[in-house]
Amino acid sequence: AAYPPDLSESARKQLLELGVEVRTNARATNITEEGVQVDGEFIPCRVKIWAAGNIASFVGKTLSVPVDRVGRVIVNDDLTISGHPEVQVIGDLANFSHQTGEPLPGISPVAMQQGRHAARNILRMIRGEKPKQFRYFDKGSMATIGRNKAVADLKFFHLSGRPAWLAWLFVHIIFLVGFRNRLLVLFQWAWAYLSFDKGARLITRNFQSEHRPPA
Repeated sequence: AAYPPDLSESARKQLLELGVEVRTNARATNITEEGVQVDGEFIPCRVKIWAAGNIASFVGKTLSVPVDRVGRVIVNDDLTISGHPEVQVIGDLANFSHQTGEPLPGISPVAMQQGRHAARNILRMIRGEKPKQFRYFDKGSMATIGRNKAVADLKFFHLSGRPAWLAWLFVHIIFLVGFRNRLLVLFQWAWAYLSFDKGARLITRNFQSEHRPPA
């Protein structure tokens, strides 16, 4: 989701503090093993990370209903699909544009609200009632940039830096299911913050299946 100009500028400054060179209004025209061509400049690099856009699951194209250019199913205003009122599509697989004219972003708050709405509509249909239209309530958006670095657009006010980072942590812990999970994640995050532990499990070689004789 797009952020207001003040938060975009804050994010740029926080990235600069981390040593990240931010380029705007630039286009990558070619990517090779040796590097990336950005407009008229070639940037030599071995590691490239593509983080621009995604596509929906192939499942949407198996439903024989209209899909958009990235494979999302065009849904009705109640999240059902044309010709199949018993089928509801939500989350990243749904193109819901009845509210603003533009598809809702593929983010967790959208999927969570659609999931609750779909469940309520299923109960309504079981009782013989007509399903209701879906309306998305935008509570704002947050993005973490690094340690003590984040931006938060909470609609009525904006946060950046450590306050936004703490708000992001609080919101994500609150939405975890179960007190035990919240306590465990809180402990793990606290340990990682205090110990600077950033360990990760990586697969560095290919594993081939072993053909064992039957027992």
